[in-house]
Amino acid sequence: MKFYPFVLTLLMLLSCGSQKQLTTARATSEKTKKMVNTESDKLDSIKMILDVKAGNHTIDSVLNNDVQRILDKLNGRLNSAQELALIMDMATKSRATFKKGINSSDILAKLIILDSFNTSQKRREEVYRMLKESVSTAKYQMFHYAAFFDPGVYRIPESAMPSIRSHFTPIIDSLSYLSNKYAGIAREARIVFVGYSDSTPVARSGQLYKELTGILNDDNPPQKLMNQLLSDLRAKEMVRNMKIVLGSNTEKFRNFNTLKVGYVAYGKGEEYPSPKITDYKSTDERRRIVLSYWTVLPQLEDL
Repeated sequence: MKFYPFVLTLLMLLSCGSQKQLTTARATSEKTKKMVNTESDKLDSIKMILDVKAGNHTIDSVLNNDVQRILDKLNGRLNSAQELALIMDMATKSRATFKKGINSSDILAKLIILDSFNTSQKRREEVYRMLKESVSTAKYQMFHYAAFFDPGVYRIPESAMPSIRSHFTPIIDSLSYLSNKYAGIAREARIVFVGYSDSTPVARSGQLYKELTGILNDDNPPQKLMNQLLSDLRAKEMVRNMKIVLGSNTEKFRNFNTLKVGYVAYGKGEEYPSPKITDYKSTDERRRIVLSYWTVLPQLEDL
């Protein structure tokens, strides 16, 4: 019969004398506290890397928030274990208090939880390694619209597919490397496209104007709003094509059917793409771009 570690702890505690039970409980609590301190430092180091990337705009707000939610959940688990260990410290200060807790099964239940936490350290360490590498190597790339879009449209023509494949394949190679390295962890590839536009007005006489006003349900929308919508539509078009390219490269991934893929696309309109560029102009091809960010993260719901 196979026994899990926490079941063995239960059997051992039930069979031991009170002094040995007390010693085991104290050792379990001490081990938990040491683990929590070590692992908290590792999560802090990941947070520092994340903050640097957010500060220099090499990770976008969506991925930043995704990683922060993961860190919050992991830190919450460590805090819970730490609190339980402190409760155990109080319960083991006197033999009488401890014996009462063991007899009522309250202390025993907490010990089993702590022991389960301690024995799952190896799994958590693998998640930390993945998260650190994912954040450290999270990449982004700038694409000029002219490489994909004809003037005055937000759909990528079929003739641009060879260019799309050549630009997107390196992204897929980067994703497959991380996904394959941590194939034993429930994981999600995150791909973000952020569209930008300059201040060039959409010609009222063109087909694009007609389509955008139809989407907005407004015959005379502000030009800034139209450029916002145009940047959003082009970002979403990039996602549509990324799905096509990824779908033809699934063989590069181990256990692709276990990999969750999340896409995000949004436009920022006439906002400046880079805070480091101070000489943007109203009509400026450096503003007619889409930025792509990508990485592979542990699945939040499975942590």
